[in-house]
Parts: sequence; C-alpha cells; structure tokens
Amino acid sequence: MTDFTFTLKGEWKGSWDGTGLIRTKGIETDISVDTSMKGRSIGTNPDELLLSALASCYMITLGIRLEKEQLAYDHISIRTTGVVTKKGGLHFEKVVHKPVIFVPGKMTQKRQEQLLKAVRQAEQDCMVAKAVYGNVRVTVEPVFETFSLN
Repeated sequence: MTDFTFTLKGEWKGSWDGTGLIRTKGIETDISVDTSMKGRSIGTNPDELLLSALASCYMITLGIRLEKEQLAYDHISIRTTGVVTKKGGLHFEKVVHKPVIFVPGKMTQKRQEQLLKAVRQAEQDCMVAKAVYGNVRVTVEPVFETFSLN
C-alpha cells in the first residue's frame, strides 16, 4: 500500500481580525477571516480553501472517471457554493457542485444515463469529499452541454 504525504507551513497573528500566511508546494497566499465574519478579507480564508479542495478534487476525479468509462468530453467547468451556518455552532452546512460537462456530438438517453452515473461515482470517489462526509452535505447538480465537432 502506498501512502502520499502533503505538507503545509503556516503562520498566524491575531484573532478574528488577524492575518496569516500558508505555503504548500503549489500555493503561497495570505489568509484571514472573511469580512462577513468580521475579518479583514486579506488573501483567502479556510472557507474558500475547503471549497477549492472539494471542487478541484471533484473535477479531477470526474475527469478520471469519464476517461475510465470511455465517455468523451472536451472540458469541465464548475461553480461550487458552500453554506456556513451558526446553527449549532459555526460550521459548513452544505456544499453544492454545479459542474458543466462539455460533450461532443448528440445527447442520447443512454449517454445521459452514463454521464449521470459517472457524475455520482466521481463524488463517491473524491478523497476530499470522503474527508467531510457525515459533517457536510455535498450534492452535485450537473449540466451537460453538447457541441458540434464541425
């Protein structure tokens, strides 16, 4: 069995109005609390980072699933929304992915069923989504856009 290790280094100073910095192999960014929560909105925040992790994991996993199922597509775009609530203590209540999958040619009933199956399976396979299951409700509302090959 292979393990994969990822490392983040960070710094923080202050409270709700504080600022910090995080660094990974691929990201270096300032962090703070969003102004909607009385923070400074400098750089990004944990809420956006969680959404970024969930959305990027889902898109990558979906692309892998589409290839595995031999379902042709050109590209995927996504809009992901997260809702944080104070009910029962500050926490993420839900995340909704709205992927648009651009597929060549005509859409048939069989093809749509295959795409929907891949969409559902990708959400079950996404390792970041697995990390939040039971704590955050994650749903997917896909759209399939067809285009001509001409």
